[in-house]
Amino acid sequence: MTGRPLPDRAPVVIIGGGVIGTSTLYHLAKRGVEGAVLLERKQLASGTTWHAAGIVGQLRESGAQTELSKYTARLFTELEAETGQATGYKQNGTIHLALSEIRLEQLRRNHDHAARVGIESHLLGLGDLNEKWPWVNYDGVLGGFFVPSNGQVNPLDVTQAFARGARSNGCLVFENTVAKRIVTRNGRVVAVETERGTIATEKVLLAGGMWTARFAKAHGITVPLHAAEHFYIVTEAIPDLPKTLPGLVVLEERIYAKEDAGKLLIGGFEARGKAWGRDGIPESFEFDELPFDMEHLEPVLETIFVRMPGLAEHGVQTFFNGPESFTPDGRPYLGPAPEMPGLFLAAGMNSNGILNSGGVGLTMAEWLIDGLPSRGMGSMLTARAHPFQGNAAYNAERVTEAVGLHWGLHWPGRQIDTARGVRRVPLHDRLNAKGAVFAERIGWEVPMYFDPSGKGWPSAPSIGRQEWFPLVETECLAARDAAALLDQSMYGKILVQGPDAARALNRVCGAEMDVPVGTSVYAQFLNQRGGIEADITATRIGLEKFVIVTGHPSQIRDQAWIREHADPGWRFEVFDATSSFSLLSVHGPRSREILSSISTDDLSEEAFPFGDAREIDLAYARVWAIRRSFLGELGYELLIPTEFTAGVYEALLAAGEPRGLRHIGMFAMNHCRMEKAFRHFGHDIGEDDTPYEAGLGFAVKLDKAEPFVGCQALAKQKTTGPATPHRTVAIAVEGATPENGPFLIHNEPIRHDGRLAGHVTSGAWGFRLRKSLGMATLHNPEGVSKQWIEKGRFTVRVAGQDFPLTVQLAPFYDPAGERMRGGPSQAKTTNKGNQAHDRKEDDPDHRDLRYQIG
Repeated sequence: MTGRPLPDRAPVVIIGGGVIGTSTLYHLAKRGVEGAVLLERKQLASGTTWHAAGIVGQLRESGAQTELSKYTARLFTELEAETGQATGYKQNGTIHLALSEIRLEQLRRNHDHAARVGIESHLLGLGDLNEKWPWVNYDGVLGGFFVPSNGQVNPLDVTQAFARGARSNGCLVFENTVAKRIVTRNGRVVAVETERGTIATEKVLLAGGMWTARFAKAHGITVPLHAAEHFYIVTEAIPDLPKTLPGLVVLEERIYAKEDAGKLLIGGFEARGKAWGRDGIPESFEFDELPFDMEHLEPVLETIFVRMPGLAEHGVQTFFNGPESFTPDGRPYLGPAPEMPGLFLAAGMNSNGILNSGGVGLTMAEWLIDGLPSRGMGSMLTARAHPFQGNAAYNAERVTEAVGLHWGLHWPGRQIDTARGVRRVPLHDRLNAKGAVFAERIGWEVPMYFDPSGKGWPSAPSIGRQEWFPLVETECLAARDAAALLDQSMYGKILVQGPDAARALNRVCGAEMDVPVGTSVYAQFLNQRGGIEADITATRIGLEKFVIVTGHPSQIRDQAWIREHADPGWRFEVFDATSSFSLLSVHGPRSREILSSISTDDLSEEAFPFGDAREIDLAYARVWAIRRSFLGELGYELLIPTEFTAGVYEALLAAGEPRGLRHIGMFAMNHCRMEKAFRHFGHDIGEDDTPYEAGLGFAVKLDKAEPFVGCQALAKQKTTGPATPHRTVAIAVEGATPENGPFLIHNEPIRHDGRLAGHVTSGAWGFRLRKSLGMATLHNPEGVSKQWIEKGRFTVRVAGQDFPLTVQLAPFYDPAGERMRGGPSQAKTTNKGNQAHDRKEDDPDHRDLRYQIG
């Protein structure tokens, strides 16, 4: 539709006519949104969609994302019949090969995960593999993994099917129509200006693929992605090649293959790709190909011909190269843009656009209509982007690695190599001199553990016992027996200040935030379903001033959540103070002694009890100290103005090292928090979990002066009783050893008396307890109660083997919380400055978690 005039107004305007944009339009139409408009600069699918391989997989990193991929696969089976437009979809299945023991274990774990989420899968030996894919040289192959319901689709056809389905339900598609800019008033979307006129609207979805970053940047929006060259070859016709041939993936060799009209399409995701379009994308770009770089791809081609020697008998008909957009962390950007209310984004599909298309379109339609998707999209939120990631040079360098980021072996020691050293804590050089081994997290150089030998990251991959275990064990034991110093300066620090600051925080938090100055409150930001959108601590440092500490990925997201839900008339401001303060924490039985030796303030238990916050003298600085510990020991978090950090650090070492103070990294913190059953946002809790389900009901006060976001949903849930159908619990694998495990990671299925009852959300070895530990979510329609847990027998399946589990609501380490409180006399400390517990089970089961309550 080109000649027809544009409408003056539309409920939604979508910019971008690839498979994501058309899928969203289709789903809007199916929800009854008539008159939504899609604008495409050239023809539909003419950017990157048209040359996609079209492989459709289903297993993803989380259950919610897997459900969306399953939905996409189901939708493709129905779309052709509904619209009359052929899609070329066929369920040939996919086969993954393993060339190493670690990859074989990963495939066994995938098989367990598939069974848990209801996807048929099979582990195959060499005989079965050769029968299904006889064109492969199986030298070095240890086994395979087959998902028969996966498939492949024609990208051009499925895009047209989405568009046809949308048109037939009252939505409009305009090709050859360039969107010039998004018009705003008071920062909010009010229209889209095109070369053919302006469309008034309050909601815009930017789904422009590789064009998205530059278009967004021109509007002050950060969307970190960049185009890269992607290569594949298509053979000449191969006699007797079955049309039902499964897709093939050899992750360790970074290659894939599929049947394509009697030929084989074979491609690869090289470890180092080629950035494209550094200076922009030509205006004329439409169904364009790029020059094929034979020298660059020669190693991949050599691998392909060794793995498939029969190709030597068949010519290559096509050497193809086309651009696709990739993001710095290998995940797409979905959801509201925090910088511009009314603007939504769906871009950066990392060569997974086709297999994501149905689920992403459904999700974006829900966001645009309901204000919230039906499933949590936390790891893919647009708001996880940080402003520096709009830097063009950063994205151009990172994309060379991002091409292969989602291929190759994934394990805890796998590190990003490109665009390193972007963000450094003030003590970076000093930590480096002490042997810190750094990992990259959103540009930050994060100390993960300390190795004075300078050896650094091991080269041998493992998902079991790691080479750094002895070093991390020493760090964990130092926290238990003496003292440990952890630099958490990369965490987000957000100031909320003004006469209505407490009111603004009370709107988004379930906890009571209007507390006395000098009180630190643990709280969650909640959504309208009562789900957890953020996991934070807020310390009131003045009558009209709070400082919020949040995880470094949430630095931008949390600010946006406060602003989005506040009354426009309230008098307050939100200021990002991340770079203004360092955050050092000191943990362990000698932590008070160390701090007291360099402070003139009284830090005794009587003067500075657990949960309090004080501005104190420390060395020659004034710092905010908070009695809290994520390690489960006596501890203090120290908010230090950046310019005073080095001096305080030197004083801490001078006083602490003679008393056994040791540097520790984030690995040690994670291992210790697992022993204490402290929930990790993004793994153990998220948008689909309420505080009651997570065992955090003590952080909810339903009778606050004004209702908060999610209040109604939580009040309704509370009426069901203390045992919710879904519940977060602590688990330990019986009989595990640090040498042989088994080690829990994520998604391992858990059974209760033989019935599937949940899965592992995170795991780590507990060095203080010498146990293989984890957090898990359990399901029971009648409620996950103590009685139900105690009367059943639990097992966990790890790589195809079942192991007995100990399951409990309380933590395994110091369940009474005596160590954090400085001794047995403090075990009954109440939630001073906060609310009483709302649910009886929260008190005995989670008193350990009150470490964060002021």
